[in-house]
Amino acid sequence: MFYQNEFPAYQFRYVRYCGIVERPNRWYRCRQWFSFILMGSFIPLHVLYLVKMPFFDLVVTCEEVMLIQLHAIVVVKYCLFISHPHEMYNLVESFKRMQKCITPAELPRFAKCNDVHVKLIRFYMIGATIVVISYVLIAIVTSVTLSLQEHHVHFVTPFSFPFNYQHPVLYSLCFLLNCDSMMLTICTSVTIDVCYSEMATNLAIHFDIVRERFERLDISADQPFADRELHKVISYHSDVLALAQKMTRLFQSSLFYCLFLVSTVLCLLGYEFVMLDNIYKRAQVVIMVVIIIGQAVIYTYHGSSIRDHSVNVADSIYSTNWYEATISIRKQILISLMRAQKPIIIKGGFIEASLPTLKKMLSSSASYIAVLMSLESDP
Repeated sequence: MFYQNEFPAYQFRYVRYCGIVERPNRWYRCRQWFSFILMGSFIPLHVLYLVKMPFFDLVVTCEEVMLIQLHAIVVVKYCLFISHPHEMYNLVESFKRMQKCITPAELPRFAKCNDVHVKLIRFYMIGATIVVISYVLIAIVTSVTLSLQEHHVHFVTPFSFPFNYQHPVLYSLCFLLNCDSMMLTICTSVTIDVCYSEMATNLAIHFDIVRERFERLDISADQPFADRELHKVISYHSDVLALAQKMTRLFQSSLFYCLFLVSTVLCLLGYEFVMLDNIYKRAQVVIMVVIIIGQAVIYTYHGSSIRDHSVNVADSIYSTNWYEATISIRKQILISLMRAQKPIIIKGGFIEASLPTLKKMLSSSASYIAVLMSLESDP
């Protein structure tokens, strides 16, 4: 069936570039660890570059700090496939097994969800690829411009290195590693973020179906199969709750770092946009801001959505004709109602993924930009 074959969207196709497959051979394992070491190595390289660089250009400093934070987020996301590969694939299989509880009339909702996320992953890839191309083009243009100005060949890489890389061979190696790390970043971020979004949307749909099934129940005492039908819906609700808890545990680390650092990343990007004069660099910053905010929206919107949909089940349980049911069924209804009143809260550490959290992060970013602007204006 459509949902069974196509979940999740693109079925982790992009992370094959990073060496991630369900049953890796020796080549894929080598690629995995090379990708992990490469992405992780850029963090100390950026830190070392900051230490060696004189602290006079606040824009360059902001750029480097922003890249350090982005690399840290990507490394955490990549660790989901390195440290928890079985949990990731088991979670996918758990979502597929939940299809056994879905009727043919309910299946189109999941097919529509898959179609939406196929489009989302395309837009995400296009936006991220534009950023990568802009970094490469700016490095090439800067190299040509400096070479013409200084009357000798001068190389510039997309990311700065804390050592002299002007030798053509070393420059070629650094340039290729830059491009490879950017592609690794794109493939990892797109896969994890869109996979989370699709799983969260599926959870919300499952909670909606549970709510509708409770609303359709007739559990009056004169119904011969009332107890059996109630047990089916309660069992389905229990499976959905267990699936939500499993997904929350798996994604909590990437969710935490993404939401914890998004305020400072947006602050640094906003400051760069204000201070830069280069229109192409500004366009690059705008696309980066859209991608970062999009990542935050994915986690916070779905956190609020799952919370609301899980609580709505309680209203549908209360709206059943429980007052016409037998004593044993009333007890089951009461226990189900008590559990449904406890919302599913998606959290990473102490940060709750919700739209109010997103609002606080955006307002914090604006405040941080004002602080940086005041530092720039000081003599």
